[in-house]
Amino acid sequence: MTMSHSRPDGAPSAGFDAASVPSSALVEFAGRQRWYAGRSERVSNARFEAIEDSIGAAKLGELVVHVEDGETQRYFLPLVRAAEGAAATSLDAGPAGGLLADGARDPAFAAAVVALLAKGEGEGGALVVHRSRATADRLAAVADVPTSDIKVLSGEQSNTSVGVGQLGILKFYRRLRDGEQPELEVTAFLTDRSGFTNAPALFAWLELRRPDGSHTAVAALFERVANRGDAWGVVTDDLVADLSGSQITHERFDAGATLGRRTGEMHAALARKTGDAAFDPEPLDAASLGRIIAEARTEAGEALDVLAREAERSPELKGEIDRLLAARGEIDAWFAGFPADEAGGWRTRIHGDYHLGQVLVSGADAVILDFEGEPGRPLAERRAKTSPLRDVAGMLRSFDYAAFAARDRLGSDAGEPARAASDAWRERTSAEFLKAWEAASGVSLSSAANMKLLDLFVLQKAFYELRYEAAMRPAWLSIPLRGIVSLLEKRQVLR
Repeated sequence: MTMSHSRPDGAPSAGFDAASVPSSALVEFAGRQRWYAGRSERVSNARFEAIEDSIGAAKLGELVVHVEDGETQRYFLPLVRAAEGAAATSLDAGPAGGLLADGARDPAFAAAVVALLAKGEGEGGALVVHRSRATADRLAAVADVPTSDIKVLSGEQSNTSVGVGQLGILKFYRRLRDGEQPELEVTAFLTDRSGFTNAPALFAWLELRRPDGSHTAVAALFERVANRGDAWGVVTDDLVADLSGSQITHERFDAGATLGRRTGEMHAALARKTGDAAFDPEPLDAASLGRIIAEARTEAGEALDVLAREAERSPELKGEIDRLLAARGEIDAWFAGFPADEAGGWRTRIHGDYHLGQVLVSGADAVILDFEGEPGRPLAERRAKTSPLRDVAGMLRSFDYAAFAARDRLGSDAGEPARAASDAWRERTSAEFLKAWEAASGVSLSSAANMKLLDLFVLQKAFYELRYEAAMRPAWLSIPLRGIVSLLEKRQVLR
């Protein structure tokens, strides 16, 4: 749907030429943005590639970053004329373009996108609107929200999220991946076909279709759910209060039972047979289980390679590091000896990046969001069906992190009593979560094969965390390290 507009005051200057924006300015600008994933890459050049359609005052385009010896990266970048004080999100487009800013952070541009989604015109241009069948009346209400009530939300990471009053969240996908966006697929399925109501409804989304036939989602509008924060903040705040003996004045969130029930219901909804090949469950056969084992085994080996280089930098952990490295052969043998012939159950679509930060606490209830999967993985991997136990493992690891974070906030004076109390909370909450999840999902955890598969996913997640912490937060390296040691001790891989 090609839309024409006169040039409002917020538009780039009439002489703006996308091709004239200096590569150096684009690279410097990208390096200051939280959504840019190429900070560690060597960039050969960058360019602004215009999108022929327009929305409101913005000049639409893709920031195309050419990485030396790597994959070309594309980012959605609407440009508007920079306002006063927009230096952090602005770039100098040269004499003809002037100072421009990231339009995804501009309320007027967000309002124009919502209006376009509500209007829902058909195909015809580079931008195509898709709308949920179940939410047309609610979408119209979001479109009536005044621009003064539209605000960029804090805490953005790989994307940019904008609050549209109290009714909607407009999410701009910054790093563009060609193909079907998992978050839109899964949320549309849950919204229109599953009956699961503990995820924000998907109202509509905007897709870019290029002349070469490739396509990618650039924006989506979701329901905004009243909440008191994500489960990570709520759970850790409550745990800090418990450990310090402070009084909790609000309603306590029952993390184990509530999250277990809602997670199990989500997995049961995603396991429904509807005739849609992208969602219908498939058997967890020996071949698919073999691929799961091989991936986990490889990640464990790579993490141990990283750990070997960390021993000198983390002397306080040397005993545990040496112990784990000395058992490298036994660890590999545990993965290699995993009984692929014990395959059973089903592979389904899952959340894919599940932890406390992906859940909103709404009253005493939980609302699950962000079904993108791990942003660093290719779309094909994020869309692949696998065991729902992978999500279960992610939440169990998140409980471990919450216990550590609460102690960390109390400081070293908290001592051994705080460690014992937080460990007891983690064990109790994990047990309640598993009990409620089993009842709601219909997946038996009394099966030895399922419990061993859960162990595999927990270990794989902890080895992934180990690599992440070594690179990004060495002070937190002990969390996955001790989680790995504890589980391997329980399974008698470490003696």
